[in-house]
Amino acid sequence: MLKKICFPLTLCVSTFSSAQLVSLNQDELLNTVGQGGADLSWTLSLNHKYANDMSLKNISELSNGEVTTANYQYECSNDVLCRFAFSPNNHRDENGQKWLVFKQIQGTIQIDKFSLEGTTIINKDKNPQTAMLLKFYDQHPLKIRNLGFASLAVESGNEGYLNNTRYTTYNNGSQVPSFDQGQEQGFMGLNVHGNLHLSGDIKIFSYNCSGAATSRC
Repeated sequence: MLKKICFPLTLCVSTFSSAQLVSLNQDELLNTVGQGGADLSWTLSLNHKYANDMSLKNISELSNGEVTTANYQYECSNDVLCRFAFSPNNHRDENGQKWLVFKQIQGTIQIDKFSLEGTTIINKDKNPQTAMLLKFYDQHPLKIRNLGFASLAVESGNEGYLNNTRYTTYNNGSQVPSFDQGQEQGFMGLNVHGNLHLSGDIKIFSYNCSGAATSRC
């Protein structure tokens, strides 16, 4: 690997030492073309082991194509800290402020590869125009891991978003089934886990750009 890096570097140095800088006029600049781009990756992880442990390099460990260790398990030091709450229209009643609270929010989203490049399009004036090209690959899907929240609740009180009531008993002492026992109270939850395959290009450009030498694109 070192040899592959050093050889083109030496070639560039020797070429640069004998080259001379030449100024270009406006027409020559317009006719100058080149190629380039960048391959990028992106990961967003919230309230997961992968988000809290900076020593982890992957969202999961694989063996023969199977996940042996999942680093996208929910991990929060205090469930009250892993919430999103808002008060629609600042609604109040006799108990104080009303809050819509999403409890135990979590999720990891990762895409291993997408490309950012430059390209040329033919604009509305039939002139060539530069554009930014985002390219996505079917073999590098968007990985969605345990994305969602445990429960959604309506809470009351000026600091109702901190309410931490949990399921224990119902109907005057009957034990809540083990599935809900000890869980934060709420009326629904959401969890998304899977891969979203994307394949195609997105070209971003200014619609009002004419491609003329005096226009700003």
